[in-house]
Amino acid sequence: MTYTNFLKILTKIVIYILVAGGAFIMILPFAWMIMTSLKTDGEVNSWPPTWTSQNFLSQRELNIEISPSTISTRGTLNLSEFRSISSEKEFEENKIVYYINDDAVRRGELNLNFSNIDYASKESLKTVYEEMNNLKNNLELDRSLLSFIRYDEENVENFEKIYFNLFSQSRGYFKKTNIGNSIKTNIGSSIRFIENMIDNNIDRLPYLRVNENTPESQKEYIVNRKDYLRNYLNNLKDELQKMDEYFTENARGLGLISENEAQNYISIINEYLSLQESFEEDDILYRTNSLLNNNLISPFILNFNSLTVYNKLTDTIEKVQDQKIKNLSLTFKVPTSKMMYDNFVNDFKKSNFDNDLKQMVLNVVEESNIKYLKDVITTEIESTIIEEISSNLADQGSNVSVYANILRNLSENSANLDNFNYVLSLTNSQFLESRLPEKREEIQRILNLRKKYDIFIGQFSDFYGQSTSRAQIIDGHDLIDRVLFKENSKVEIYLNGVISTWMLDEIPDTKVNFTFGEVFKNIFQNYVTAWNAAPFSQYYINTVLMATTTTVFEIIIASMAAFAFAKLTFWGKNIIFTIFLATMMVPGEVLLVPNYITISRFQWLDSYYALIVPWVVSVFAIFLLRQQFMTVPNDLWDAAKIDGSSSWRFLWTVMVPLSKPALLTGALLKFVGSWNAFLWVLIVTKSPEMRTLAVGLQTFRSESGEIYNLLMAASTFSMIPIVIIFIVLQRYFVEGIAKSGLKG
Repeated sequence: MTYTNFLKILTKIVIYILVAGGAFIMILPFAWMIMTSLKTDGEVNSWPPTWTSQNFLSQRELNIEISPSTISTRGTLNLSEFRSISSEKEFEENKIVYYINDDAVRRGELNLNFSNIDYASKESLKTVYEEMNNLKNNLELDRSLLSFIRYDEENVENFEKIYFNLFSQSRGYFKKTNIGNSIKTNIGSSIRFIENMIDNNIDRLPYLRVNENTPESQKEYIVNRKDYLRNYLNNLKDELQKMDEYFTENARGLGLISENEAQNYISIINEYLSLQESFEEDDILYRTNSLLNNNLISPFILNFNSLTVYNKLTDTIEKVQDQKIKNLSLTFKVPTSKMMYDNFVNDFKKSNFDNDLKQMVLNVVEESNIKYLKDVITTEIESTIIEEISSNLADQGSNVSVYANILRNLSENSANLDNFNYVLSLTNSQFLESRLPEKREEIQRILNLRKKYDIFIGQFSDFYGQSTSRAQIIDGHDLIDRVLFKENSKVEIYLNGVISTWMLDEIPDTKVNFTFGEVFKNIFQNYVTAWNAAPFSQYYINTVLMATTTTVFEIIIASMAAFAFAKLTFWGKNIIFTIFLATMMVPGEVLLVPNYITISRFQWLDSYYALIVPWVVSVFAIFLLRQQFMTVPNDLWDAAKIDGSSSWRFLWTVMVPLSKPALLTGALLKFVGSWNAFLWVLIVTKSPEMRTLAVGLQTFRSESGEIYNLLMAASTFSMIPIVIIFIVLQRYFVEGIAKSGLKG
């Protein structure tokens, strides 16, 4: 092989590597977008980012935490969840609630493994209350701790509140950081007091002052006492600094303080308190007792007592739990739409609801709408009320909403037609008063119907939550009566004959298992969620209609204009064409305001006219096709004229077929531009029914940030048609650019 050939081969290899590397770099953002669209919410916000996702796993470990059994305030609530809050306020003493502090679980089998469960009878709770009362009566306690263990009645509900106030992993009084910070704060305050005392205040104390009239013997004694006090304070300062180093190092970490840590803290504080002197027999320094006690002793006594409460309460709770279960495993199936539908229909048919209401619900319930059935029922009820008002009360269409608002206010405030003035505005009161003499009977009937429906909605909400969230227990224990799984993250376990108090300290190891089909659904869950987050089907229709229509009209208009500039002869042709080209240098943003004014004058805002008409003409398309048409020999045009062909016929039967690559290039560029149009669509549309995909993507953006996985999923299914079209037409696209005299 010659040196020249070797260089040629080496050059080719380098070029291929550079091209392949460039292609790889160009494809990376698209690959990252696809990968992000498959990730869970937690993975998107985690650091460092990864190229994998838990959604590909058949088993996942879950973080789970105990929660109060009455009401949840985690995150935001949708309308249905908000309406169901009232049902969560009722305390049930045999219900234990866990929250999955992890990504939502929408399917699969959940497995909770309890290594050891210690419990006792309900009567044993009295022993815990007795110990709590004993501690309150015999120890001086911090005010915040006292407020946490205050109660009106010794019952299970109050104990649960006390437990979460003291032992909650997220906000409990005995969190490791809370206790450590409290002690460190007291240490810092005490050190500052000592430094200020030594540097400034000792000489200012009246009983430690000396002057010219002080006898020498007394002066010497006072100086000796001041030196003793300084040494004493310096010793305390040294000990406090050692304590500060210890707590800085050891009072960090998540969760509650452990029993061993609490005992260590008590020993350290006790050692410090043992250094204190009372000065009771000192005729001068005894006067400092109150000052030193308030600043150097009392704060640490409160810390000492708080830790004592912790040890005493945990020991008492542990001792009264005399019954044990080892290695309890609970496995249940996360309710699917079919399970929810079957459970609800079977339970609802057996319920005691009014037969008319039963029939109304059974007529609308389907497996496809079971997850948002409460909203469907609410809408159905509102429609019924509106229909009754329209048929029997409102003599004008504008009065329907007024009647509806009046009846809603009267029902919500338990008012009637005799005391409506107390709950309605002046305008609505006058409106109703003027109609009562004539339509009192009908208004009363519809008001009764409104109240009946409102009562039903409240009862139905609780019934719906209980029936649709009931999980199928696969592996359980006699201790467990039933399991409810709500909001893809909330596990409610109902116990048999055992109060939930004894389970508050039990945190199970939790995992979820998925079948192959469920893994597949997990992978593409973000696409389903994103599609349902907004009316993307309507966005797709609008986008396809706008892009297709503008493309077709542009090609027709551009073909005719390009033919005129390329083959026809008329005065000022080149000047007009130059002016056309000059308009390409005008930024599109400059035309937004005049175009908007024009569209608004035509009253086309929020319509397809506004989306299509301003963009059916493109100077670039005219230029592109004109350059292509000029490559077609004039001999063909002359021959066609000899054969009697008109200009119109020659354009569509000869010029257009010969220019297919350029036409497809122009069409593709226009289609992509229309598909991705954002600013103009955002300006001229108001209703979701008229918006396009590009604007629809803003659903996943808010002031608090972007929901990146859903945004990437929506972006992916928004761009798929464009990618497919480009792959199919890329040969014509390249050929059209090459044959149109364009470079670059």
